[in-house]
Amino acid sequence: MHTPHLLSPGRRLHVGSFSPATSLTEDLPHGVDADILLLGCGDVRHILYTSFFEQGLPERKLDITACDTDEHLIARNVLFLTLVLDDDENVSAQQLWNIYYNFYLSEPEMLLVCNQAKKLVGFSQSLRDWHASCYGPTVRFCDEATLSLVREIWVEYAVSARFSTPQDNSYRERFQSNLSRARLSIQTLFTEHTSKLHVSWSCAPLAMHIANELASTTIQHWSTGLTGSVPLPDPSKNETPMTPNPIFAVPLMEPLSLKYPTNPLLSFHLAAAHAKLTELSPLRLEEEGQDNVRKQDRLLETALMQFDEWIEAFTAGAPTITIRFTVSDCFAFCYTLRYNLETGETCAQWYRRKYGFDVLQLADSEYGGNGKAPKRFDVIDTSNLSDDTTILDLLVSAAPLLKEAPYSTLYTKGIQHEDVKHPRADDLFTRMLCHDTTACSILLGLVPAEYWTNSKAVSRADEELMAWSDKSATIGTNSSTFGSRFAWKQMKHMGEQHPQPAKLRATFDGLIDMAQRYFDEMFPISANLHELQRPARLRHTTETVAAFLNTIWDEAGVDLAKLRERFVGRDWIFMGPYGELGVTFQAHLQAFMLESPTIPVNLSVFEGSDESKNKFRAPFTYWTSPPRMVAVTVVVPREHWQTLVTGISDDDFETSLGAMLVGHIRIVTDRMVSVLHDNIQISFGSVETEGARNQDSFTVRVLEDKAGWNGTSSMIISFYSPTEIAQKMYSRGTLGLSRLAVFPDNEEQETATILPDHFFDAACFNEELVFFTKHLPNQTGHSVTEGMLRGLQKSRSLGESITSSESTFTLDLENSREIPTITGRLNITSEQGKQLLAEKAKIQLRQSSPFTIAVIFGEQVLVLPLTFPVPVLEDGIRSRIARTSGWIELIAPLAKPSTLPRVLDDHMFPTALIEPSKIPATLNMPHINLDILPILAVDDKSRMRFLTTLASLQFSSHERRQRERVQTQAEANSTKPAGLSSSARLNFKESLFTIFMLATGLQGGQTGLFALTHPQRGGIHMLLFVSAVRLDGAHGSVALDAAVLPLTKELVESKELESFLLILRTLECCTLTVDDAELRLWKKCLPALAERCRTWNHDPATCEYATQGRVPLSLEDGKQVLCSCGQGQLPDEFIPLPDWETAAKYVTRVAISPVFASRLVEELIDPALAKAVASGEAWKEGEEMKACRNCGKTEETEGVRLKKCLRCLEVVYCSSECQKKDWKKHRMECKESELHHQGSAQGKK
Repeated sequence: MHTPHLLSPGRRLHVGSFSPATSLTEDLPHGVDADILLLGCGDVRHILYTSFFEQGLPERKLDITACDTDEHLIARNVLFLTLVLDDDENVSAQQLWNIYYNFYLSEPEMLLVCNQAKKLVGFSQSLRDWHASCYGPTVRFCDEATLSLVREIWVEYAVSARFSTPQDNSYRERFQSNLSRARLSIQTLFTEHTSKLHVSWSCAPLAMHIANELASTTIQHWSTGLTGSVPLPDPSKNETPMTPNPIFAVPLMEPLSLKYPTNPLLSFHLAAAHAKLTELSPLRLEEEGQDNVRKQDRLLETALMQFDEWIEAFTAGAPTITIRFTVSDCFAFCYTLRYNLETGETCAQWYRRKYGFDVLQLADSEYGGNGKAPKRFDVIDTSNLSDDTTILDLLVSAAPLLKEAPYSTLYTKGIQHEDVKHPRADDLFTRMLCHDTTACSILLGLVPAEYWTNSKAVSRADEELMAWSDKSATIGTNSSTFGSRFAWKQMKHMGEQHPQPAKLRATFDGLIDMAQRYFDEMFPISANLHELQRPARLRHTTETVAAFLNTIWDEAGVDLAKLRERFVGRDWIFMGPYGELGVTFQAHLQAFMLESPTIPVNLSVFEGSDESKNKFRAPFTYWTSPPRMVAVTVVVPREHWQTLVTGISDDDFETSLGAMLVGHIRIVTDRMVSVLHDNIQISFGSVETEGARNQDSFTVRVLEDKAGWNGTSSMIISFYSPTEIAQKMYSRGTLGLSRLAVFPDNEEQETATILPDHFFDAACFNEELVFFTKHLPNQTGHSVTEGMLRGLQKSRSLGESITSSESTFTLDLENSREIPTITGRLNITSEQGKQLLAEKAKIQLRQSSPFTIAVIFGEQVLVLPLTFPVPVLEDGIRSRIARTSGWIELIAPLAKPSTLPRVLDDHMFPTALIEPSKIPATLNMPHINLDILPILAVDDKSRMRFLTTLASLQFSSHERRQRERVQTQAEANSTKPAGLSSSARLNFKESLFTIFMLATGLQGGQTGLFALTHPQRGGIHMLLFVSAVRLDGAHGSVALDAAVLPLTKELVESKELESFLLILRTLECCTLTVDDAELRLWKKCLPALAERCRTWNHDPATCEYATQGRVPLSLEDGKQVLCSCGQGQLPDEFIPLPDWETAAKYVTRVAISPVFASRLVEELIDPALAKAVASGEAWKEGEEMKACRNCGKTEETEGVRLKKCLRCLEVVYCSSECQKKDWKKHRMECKESELHHQGSAQGKK
């Protein structure tokens, strides 16, 4: 397995999460069929919300594969989904809610569960029976064993009816006892886990108003198991006791505990509970008579309303939805599926889970030759698995299952710690990928979409503010824990499209040096005898390292066999923190040995061992064909393994203060030598053998005891060892189980307690406890490794030719922790190019995009683009020209996003065309369904104040400093329009801020009409019409429901809109003055703004994107920017304007959200400002934040003193420059105050 065995006997049932539902298709073009893989699928909130999200959008088929290691979660999900699919009018949404979320049920609800379970048991005699049932078309299973596992649970659900009788209290008491134990185990963590920070995702962008109440409901559900204010029945009052819900009671009868949180409200978008919505808004609760309703009850009402809408949408969309479930470890499923892709085989010899010896075998009916189950995916969501493994492991194993498409996305989510020890924003990316972030990203071919663009339409503003809402938080010492969700894209699609793929190269030495650095970083074991390199939770195995190195080496185009041999030829003897024991880590070599048989075994640690003293001969030496790796199985009696868990509480396991379990072989020569094996399999039970030990056919089978840690059976461990080492140590060595210390993930703790090392040993020749076989128990071959898969891919692609015209790129990996440069070679293959080289034509370079350098021959006689796989800088490029050989090399510095290079300034929301359909795909702009989002009522400004803060937090700390410089230089700068920055990105955000403030009337007068004007380039270039402001809870933000009218030369000259444009002159319209760069940026972003919300399909025959092969269509003045497919595709009564029907034929609907910087690139908000906003009195209901109306500074900022506008005395500014900058907006609302009027009158007297 790719994750170590941490000592954690108490498995926890994950039934809730701190993150709300998101659409699984939000990064896919509308209308494109979607194959989706959920790793660590958890509950069904994302599936239900996706069904709701798809309503009214172009129809598509959804095929979702849901993988989780816990059969209880799968059983729960399938029972619930089948109840929903039944669409029984006698079953209410409230009952479905209670069955899925509440710990206790009423008699009718209990009967529903039991009857449904009986029905499912009847349908699940076999996989064929299930797939032929009424549920088979929608709910399917990937393998027979998964169905068998969940069927056993349904049987227990079905018989649980007998526990609903009042006289049977033992069942109820046992359930409550187990609940109490689970609650007690994390009692000390209540404060941390129920903080406003943790629940802020679910109530953004209004977390400052309702996070306290949501945190209270989270504690309440954990304590009572019920939602709402209904108390548990009181037996002393002869109230009928509610029965434990079998969905929760059955798993808690096993050695299983609950994972915090369990609050179902956290799955929903709860900002709508507090926001004032228009009367016709979707998802609106009645306002009348709600004054005395508790906020907590209103949160529940909002969640129930959304739940009802979601399940109705799922039922309606069921004919186009298929959900496939499998109980398996994410790595086991990914590697089995990848092996199936390469060979057609349905078994890759991976164990189903980290614990146990059940081998994963996919169903032939689903994954065989005639199977229809997807094997490549448009979306892969890894949930929060990176909390237990690492993002790097998930990228290596799962990303190869992505389809080759610009929109294909792999999501990772996890907890990121930010504190004073990591002041740089890009350190987050560095920690995610274990250093060498650019190199790793290039070689993996993956990058977070927001990294190079430093732009996202997803807000984490509420989370940032919540981190500072605690009064005890102090600047300079505050440490915060943030949730993060990153959308990883295939790097080849993030730049410009080019006809042939780029070939990457790197030197052997550079790759070896990089591998060494990664190995040192991944393993917290230092060459120093008494120190750890880094006190961190152990989350890698040496198999992880082997998989990662195989991946990057293969992508670098080197000979894998030679590189493996050279890598393992180094001295890998590490002295760990285990007394005077010599510890040799050779497990990484084992994975390579399976892939490259010529690699020698390092036996230097056994020098001094006298083999003549060996009394016993290993049985495997009698085999006719001994393998290079021999499988070792060791039986650990209960009295030995039980000492592992004695004195360790559940709380220790919850905080990962357990131990990492490893197998070992050790021998005493002139010193003690141990060879540790971290890639082990563990279970409990007994061993059954077949055949003679000295025969090749000798096998071992494990009969497992399901009681596990709570049982009385022996522990069974199994691992591979190099045959030469096992033979060397057989006569005088021992085999057994060790535990390595595990350290809290807290970098301030420099030391840690080291648990005892070897706690059980058995002599290698002990035939009662030790077994040697060719393969691990229950397997018939070696588990497929990353290297094996890479070898299969190489074999399959041997016939593919590489043309000489391909560009190649070489990474500079040597002697640096970061790649300083990348070398691109352009092979000149055309006769014209070769002749120009021979004639020594002058060659110039010009950067045409962040990724492309144009090589210009002579006076543009020939222009050849060299498109790099990463953004580069034109400044500092060195060139090498081989005029005879016919190639040109450019050695280009990398454009690192954290340095905010100018070349990336307008690279914000790129769009690519999908081949061969030519449909546009947004690369980092999430799609939304405007018609299902709540509409904010803008008439009550006190309920809209949050939007001022949200919009102002578009500006990162760096951009706020830029704004200050612009304001101070505005008067002196005569080369640019007043107030405009040299940064197109900053100006774009300024325009967005203005649009949001005026569309809501929060600053300046209120209008929904905006004109983008360039005074030096012909005046108005495009018009924006804002219809509504919608609440986008899934992304913690808002979205303007708007339409755009680009004024093309052809349209204006036709004079068809002449009367409409004349009417607009009489209306209140805000003019947004732009310069060349901002206008260009608006045109670049428009396709993404339109595509994210389209409700129509592109016509491949007539769509200009398809016929012209580019998006946007043009950036030139007066030319068409968007295709015509979306023109006029608007809801009825979109905006009440005179003669609107004339203009509506030419406008395209767009969704405009605030744009935020990426936490991977720069600091989002200055801590001083965040603390001032989060903890100030400004957040009292109905009050306005006391901050500068223009730049957002507060008096908490050093040297700032706010002054009121002397005319209206309502708004404040930090300087006269800010007041001047804001006047064009403020003058629309600035009215004389009574005090100003009196002062003026007295002055006249």
